Amino acid sequence: MTTTTAASRLCLACGMCCNGVLFRDVELQPGDDADALKKLGLPVRSVRRGDGVIAKAPQPCAALCEDNRCRIYEDRPTRCRQFECLLLTAVVSGEVEADAAMKTIRQARLRADKVLRLLRQSGDADEHRPLSQRFNRTRRRFEGGGFDDDAVEAFADLTLAVHSLNLLLSAKFYSGD
Repeated sequence: MTTTTAASRLCLACGMCCNGVLFRDVELQPGDDADALKKLGLPVRSVRRGDGVIAKAPQPCAALCEDNRCRIYEDRPTRCRQFECLLLTAVVSGEVEADAAMKTIRQARLRADKVLRLLRQSGDADEHRPLSQRFNRTRRRFEGGGFDDDAVEAFADLTLAVHSLNLLLSAKFYSGD
């Protein structure tokens, strides 16, 4: 299966590299035009790192449409053009069948949906932040104490759900790059 064929099937069913599940942000690369991306609607921000400044576009991506298509696909940042998840590369190389990959995507999306539901129940409804940031914010709130047993149990469920999702993402989606 070609990368284009596999991507058109798998990526449009998944979208987790853009919706804040896999990544917190996209670091712009030399050659990416931050001003042009801002004009296209990406909220690019500058961040100090070491002795320099880098530009990043936060996740979930503002260009991600409900059908997992990118509304700025032709003008997307270099990192977005280059990224191929481990699952996509496994399908393209023939190590994994496309139907098995679709099953993995459905599993991961169900786990991510469970985490999102539990985050909302724990008081975090900020859908414009990446999943890891939302969980860490919720974790810090609970570490402060003062919650009843039901809230603590709900947080325990959330922690297990995040762990379960992260295990699947690590094994099947992160490419190691």
